Amino acid sequence: MATMEDKKLRQLRLFNDLIFGFAKGLYELFGDSALATVDTIGEDILEDMEHELGLEIAGEDPKDILTEIERLMVDEYGLCKSAELVMDDGEIDLICEGCLMWKATRDLQEEGIPPYTCVPMMMASAALHKRLGKKAKFVGIEQDMDKRLCDIDFKLME
Repeated sequence: MATMEDKKLRQLRLFNDLIFGFAKGLYELFGDSALATVDTIGEDILEDMEHELGLEIAGEDPKDILTEIERLMVDEYGLCKSAELVMDDGEIDLICEGCLMWKATRDLQEEGIPPYTCVPMMMASAALHKRLGKKAKFVGIEQDMDKRLCDIDFKLME
């Protein structure tokens, strides 16, 4: 019989395969229009965070908003081991280490599909849109396979 740790690893692999399969299928059916799901899913995640964790997005500074999202990803959801935010003139880099969605993101990129299932990007984008009324446009993502780091780049749109 499998240990609890083995079961969790298998569940995580299964979950990533499921997310990858759905994302790939939607993209094959609808092309770039499938990316429109990012806003809806991000808003749903944000709403859950508000109800479950009492999240209140305060302030007008994008860095403050994203720092709270970063904290929740690590401390409350365990979505990644660590997260760091770097902002420079509307350009945003969200650097995540050990993200649970690593495999799905990698598999989508290998298929030439934008990794639009990136949960940290969805959460950050929804939070910025809700508080500032600005959309964040996904620019790209880079993965460091050795360090298991993702550098998610997006830009605030005026």
